[in-house]
Amino acid sequence: MKVTTIIRSTLTLLLAVAVAVPVFAATGGQKLKVGYAPGGGSVLTFLAKDQKLFEKEGVEVELVQFASSADGLNALNSGKIDVGISFGTAGPLTFITKGADFSIIGGQLSGGHPVIALPSKAGKIKSIRDFKGKTVATPRIYTADIVWRGALKRAGIDPNKDVNIIELKNPSAVLEAVKAGKVDVGIGASSILLKAKESGVSIVGWSNDFFPQHPCCRIVVKGKAVKENPETYRAFLRAILQAEKIKWEKPALAVDVNKRYLGIDENMAREYTLEPHQQAHADPNRKGVNQMWHEMKSIDYVQSDLDVNRYINVELYRDALKELLRRHPKDKYYREAKKRFDKQN
Repeated sequence: MKVTTIIRSTLTLLLAVAVAVPVFAATGGQKLKVGYAPGGGSVLTFLAKDQKLFEKEGVEVELVQFASSADGLNALNSGKIDVGISFGTAGPLTFITKGADFSIIGGQLSGGHPVIALPSKAGKIKSIRDFKGKTVATPRIYTADIVWRGALKRAGIDPNKDVNIIELKNPSAVLEAVKAGKVDVGIGASSILLKAKESGVSIVGWSNDFFPQHPCCRIVVKGKAVKENPETYRAFLRAILQAEKIKWEKPALAVDVNKRYLGIDENMAREYTLEPHQQAHADPNRKGVNQMWHEMKSIDYVQSDLDVNRYINVELYRDALKELLRRHPKDKYYREAKKRFDKQN
């Protein structure tokens, strides 16, 4: 066979392969590895994947589970995943102060973190002032920890002098410390709500009591990735927004999805998914994140003069919502989401 014939055949084969490659690989950046921690903060992404909303918007999503927020954020920072959806607000902000190229582009959950104690000690915790003199387990770098410490300071209680704080790696360790009677009370997270109720531990309060509807579980990505391929993340947010609407319209479906994705029974899935203290919204909530940032500085959790707004991208969500309103101009849910966006950002 002549050399020219070989070259022509090879080019033909390469062209055929190129045509056959899916749009994800052809365009680049359309396949996303999405990291999550097991808990209530991931239901919108579960719904979007289950209902094939990501596919509808042209994004391929692979879910990757992590045991803790720190593990997930380290994976995002090192490029092992592309998106973090349930790693809190305090965690991403802490990583940002240490130089991480993170961008907050949306949300998954607001509020909803339980404060836990053994039934025998539950009656002793009725207000923020009741924490004075107590031994308290808390998961460092978790959002509920910041919210609680900020509330202590506003109440005139010095976290370093008036409370015996036991810092643990994750909420699961907090739950174990409470169950073992090693502490009086624990600052939990949504990820342990089911296990806490199953083990008979009492819910004595919520993070919402300290900071009403505080942001948690922000959608976090690499800033460089957003600059290189913003449409991928707009598409991701469009899918999440549609999932938010489905959760509101079809709560039974959301319960079923959480049941299957989290591997829990029907009763626990219903209680978890429909817990009124947990609000699932995709809105980035710039104002709430800013308040969280100021809380972190007020309690000396971080020492930084950086402008946190540089790490919050509200334009992607705005554009995603605008596109859905263009498709469905009379949709009441998306119109309410626009009002929420205008108020919170």
